[in-house]
Amino acid sequence: MPRAAISAVSSEGEIVCDFPSPLEPMTAIRSTLITSSLASLRLRGLLSRYEAAQQSPHRDTILRCVAGEWLPFEVGLAHYRACDDLGLSPELQVAIGKDVSRRIHDTFLSMIVKMARGAGVTPWLLLGKGNILHGRLYRGAGMRIVRLGDKAARVELARHAMLEVPYYRNAVVGVYTAGVELLSRNVDCRVLKAESSEPARRLVMRIDWA
Repeated sequence: MPRAAISAVSSEGEIVCDFPSPLEPMTAIRSTLITSSLASLRLRGLLSRYEAAQQSPHRDTILRCVAGEWLPFEVGLAHYRACDDLGLSPELQVAIGKDVSRRIHDTFLSMIVKMARGAGVTPWLLLGKGNILHGRLYRGAGMRIVRLGDKAARVELARHAMLEVPYYRNAVVGVYTAGVELLSRNVDCRVLKAESSEPARRLVMRIDWA
């Protein structure tokens, strides 16, 4: 899909991280996202309910996967559909997304964050590397990040296969909230727009922090 086919919600602000070109649909997901998600469900006593809900052809792959592998996006889609079937509150879905975010950051970003905290660096350090970090977790899809102010950003995700699942959209809010909280406080992340069907499959969020 050409980049121009995914338009910004508005034209204000400075683009600090733009969609890859070409912007391809998602093809794979890092298993670390799924193992972290399952760990969060286990901690909340929800794993048995998940196992009962997970009746897709990918069930064994999901329940036996280990961190660090690449899996077809269909496996991730099956995982998040089963999570959605649990009927958890949006608030709990966001909280689980925050848990997953913290585990991912411990794996991929611990050294960067330690150095950044010592230097008094702001969340723009991580936001500016959005597509680099995104590429460690997904193959295909991408993001655009727009600077709306010193402490305000718009984050746009596009061509994400899992965005059709409400659970996943709420979990993503938690993921980005926890990510910005690594280098700031009083973080507010809210959804501005969601398109869950092709060709866009887009989620637009605004993040403010103190």
